[in-house]
Amino acid sequence: MYKINQNEMDSSFRIPSSIVDKHIRLANEHQLKVLLWIMRSSPDNPDIDEMCKALKMKKDDALDYLQYWVLTGVLLCDGKDEAPAQKAEKPAREKKAETPAPKAESKAETKSPEPVKEYSKPSISEIAARIEESPEISFMFREAQTKLGKTIGYDMQCVLLMMHDYDGLPVEVIFMLIDYCVSIGKTNNNYIATVGRNWGEDEIDTIEKADERINALRNADTLWKSLADLAGIQNPRPTANQTAFLTKWGKTLGFGADMIYLAYEEMADHTSKMSFPYMDKVLVNWYESGIKTPKQLEEQKKAASDARKDKEKEKAKTKSPDTAKEKSYDIDEVERRAMNNDIRYERKKKK
Repeated sequence: MYKINQNEMDSSFRIPSSIVDKHIRLANEHQLKVLLWIMRSSPDNPDIDEMCKALKMKKDDALDYLQYWVLTGVLLCDGKDEAPAQKAEKPAREKKAETPAPKAESKAETKSPEPVKEYSKPSISEIAARIEESPEISFMFREAQTKLGKTIGYDMQCVLLMMHDYDGLPVEVIFMLIDYCVSIGKTNNNYIATVGRNWGEDEIDTIEKADERINALRNADTLWKSLADLAGIQNPRPTANQTAFLTKWGKTLGFGADMIYLAYEEMADHTSKMSFPYMDKVLVNWYESGIKTPKQLEEQKKAASDARKDKEKEKAKTKSPDTAKEKSYDIDEVERRAMNNDIRYERKKKK
């Protein structure tokens, strides 16, 4: 168990709670170092040269690290008045076709899909102009390289710029998206672009929303691993579409891996290939029937089986008296004829 040594609190300084609540997961160690130094030494008029000497870093690097805090509104520069950090106004996004991700409602209205409008990639000169005119975009590219651990080329620059300009994702949300993709080992351009497009469609435009989405994605990964172990599935990770279903089943419907596996078995009994849409219908039906646990499902199946048996017995019971009566009269008639008539055997004449 750890606790703060109160003797060390004799000399202290203030730190905004947002640094821990929001930025500690986004800022790297160097960005945190420069901020802590400024807050401790000279929050109103920091000496950058002195800071660089104390932290043993190059001035260009230090200014780059400070840019993060300027963009997020923690630090002010160029004589700007103090004000809450403002998010960049999101450009108008073009209407996109609905994604295959299932909604919480099981019976949503069917709408005619909008035609997908492809974004045109910015040219190299357009990217260069955006870097020149926007310190935020310039910082985004440099920080993305650090997070990805590689130099980003034209294609990735296009992906990042379109996520920001077309999908409407703020820079800090893009950083969270990249961190998530790095954590799961999927850092190719297409995957990052797809996730960015989905986040834009779902308006994941704040740190809080991004954090909630990432938690949902990680829960979906956990459900997938449990399902894969139970069902013997070899794929190490779910597809984007399967992740959407898993998120719905786990978060919206509240099912655990045990119930999802039972839906998998139900699907396997009726189809030859894995079908998440089929499993979705099964799970939604259970959810609407109030079935949440394997025990409740077993009780429901037993009750349905007993009801079927009772119905069959009742049906057989209503038919049996007439059938027995007919058979009884037939037997009596045969016996009477046998008693009253002599049995005669005649040889068949040959023709």
